[in-house]
Amino acid sequence: MDDPKKEKNPSKSSNLNKFIKVVLPLLLGIYIVYYLINKIDVHELWAVLKGANWSILLFSLLFGLLGNSVRAYRWMLFIKPLGYSPKLSNLCFAIYGGYAVNLAIPRAGEIWKCGMTAKVEKIPFTKLFGTMILDRIFDMFTVVFISIAAFIINMQFFISQLEQNKSTFDFIMMILKSPILYIAIVAAVITTYIVFKFFKENIIVKKVRNFIASMINDMKTIWHMKTKGRLLLATIAIWGSYFLYFYTTFYAFSFTENLGITAGLITFALSSLSMIIPSNGGLGPWQIAVIASLMLYDVSELNATAFATGVFAIQSIIWTIVCGLFGIIALAVKNRNSN
Repeated sequence: MDDPKKEKNPSKSSNLNKFIKVVLPLLLGIYIVYYLINKIDVHELWAVLKGANWSILLFSLLFGLLGNSVRAYRWMLFIKPLGYSPKLSNLCFAIYGGYAVNLAIPRAGEIWKCGMTAKVEKIPFTKLFGTMILDRIFDMFTVVFISIAAFIINMQFFISQLEQNKSTFDFIMMILKSPILYIAIVAAVITTYIVFKFFKENIIVKKVRNFIASMINDMKTIWHMKTKGRLLLATIAIWGSYFLYFYTTFYAFSFTENLGITAGLITFALSSLSMIIPSNGGLGPWQIAVIASLMLYDVSELNATAFATGVFAIQSIIWTIVCGLFGIIALAVKNRNSN
């Protein structure tokens, strides 16, 4: 006779997973935003937002749409060497819809866009998922490059900031000089080697090895493609568009319009790094990164919070939802017609 308690476990596990993946990031993001805004007089915050140039804010949205459209083109370049020729319009719709899904459920948009594209274009999901991982790897290296470039350009500024904040400087130096940091890195490398070397038959290790092997194979195929130059140009176009998407908003507020492009680059780099943290479209971590960056350049906490709140609301919520709904509906219609 089956144990009734065992039948309930999958349901409990599923509910726990949903809570961790969906509810927890949303609650964390809401709490961060509440914490940031709670310290500010809402009436003063609204007064700053009302004084913004909303025409410029609306104009900035075009760069976001451009960046996501070029991203779809780059995704097509990843897919074609694998023997498939998807329609660019379908990839655009999937990209738009994926960002809207990410706003509701962190990271779920990547799965959704691969699933929908697989249905419409009749391409194996595993192949699309592999290209999506490659897409993210390209983005990771690009963000790291932008961050390093921003740091080098503003090195003197950061050094002066650290000198003014001696406790922060001492803490960073303590970490860098600590042998524990380097012992931990070596231990992590050795542990990874041991797991993959001596536990080859483990189910999880097998899946990871197979996935990595598949990825390497796909990367080799892409490396030998004739359009590597287009990949590079598309990547530059994507992140150039994203930078303009963000930096244009500096000119919508009187307290940021004269900060200059280097301040914009630093703020953009840190806000891009914050997206690594799983959250609903960046809700919470993105605002913290932007506010902290602007305050480095002597922007008041009120103004920095108003900037982050206004830009996030119009770009990451309203515009993402509008474009996302359009993409989801367009793909649904395409899928219906293809059946």
